[in-house]
Amino acid sequence: MQERNSRSLLETMKNFVQMYPNMAELDLHYDQTDSEPVNYSIQTSGLVKLGEDILGNQTWQYNALLQSREYTADDLSRLNASAFTENFIWWIEEQNASRNYPILAENFTPTGIKADNGMLLYLDEDGDRGLYQIQIHLNFERKLI
Repeated sequence: MQERNSRSLLETMKNFVQMYPNMAELDLHYDQTDSEPVNYSIQTSGLVKLGEDILGNQTWQYNALLQSREYTADDLSRLNASAFTENFIWWIEEQNASRNYPILAENFTPTGIKADNGMLLYLDEDGDRGLYQIQIHLNFERKLI
């Protein structure tokens, strides 16, 4: 289990994603993938304030992207990459159902996590490599001290 820390949400999300089976051994970067497959990146795609109560406590949604640079030259390669996106989304759903959330800094309490829109984002010109993407959404409360 992760330790409580005051790191960024992006770093916290990377630590959580690395809990996915076999992901800790994989090459996981921040904000971009390498040009040669197979490697992964975790990226932020926005922090949205959803609401605030009369005491000033806030609800937020942190949006992240998990991207994977994959070989895509043949149907089997694309099928395997697509299966990864589906299995990762199912894994996130299981974590949410088990209330196994990323460990956030003090005063931040996770309330839910989901993943969706797993897709082939684009193919390189030659079609031999492609970029797959999954959107991840972490909802949390931020309590004022």
